[in-house]
Amino acid sequence: MDYSILKAEIDLPGYAGLADQQIKDALNEKTISVKQPVASLDIQKYLMLSGLWITIKTGTSASSIAATEALNLFDSFELSDAVVLDKFTEIIDGLVLDLTTPDFIIDHKNDILAMADSFISRADELGLPDVDLTDIKNAKEYV
Repeated sequence: MDYSILKAEIDLPGYAGLADQQIKDALNEKTISVKQPVASLDIQKYLMLSGLWITIKTGTSASSIAATEALNLFDSFELSDAVVLDKFTEIIDGLVLDLTTPDFIIDHKNDILAMADSFISRADELGLPDVDLTDIKNAKEYV
């Protein structure tokens, strides 16, 4: 445990007046939204299980071709990168609007985008392991 980082965090005004248990809970609760890479294989599995992959894979429309090529070309999509997110969203928006893929609806788009959503704790964000009450006590005493 890096007590210097933990002490600097718990000395912030937001923790003033909180009991040690409340501080521990606040640091360990996974409430911070982050984007993680989404594997192309996971997207393909989702599309297959949704009955959509074959239609998209064998489609001849620009959106089907773009989606298939992207899923074959990239191992994963780093949706925390705004450029990647914008292009990826453009591709799947094309599938939503494509008359040759009428079963691909906005819910599928949202499900695929949600694959990138993950939650971390403040401790995770600080690079710390889960914090316990002993860690809080030791950090408060850290000089």
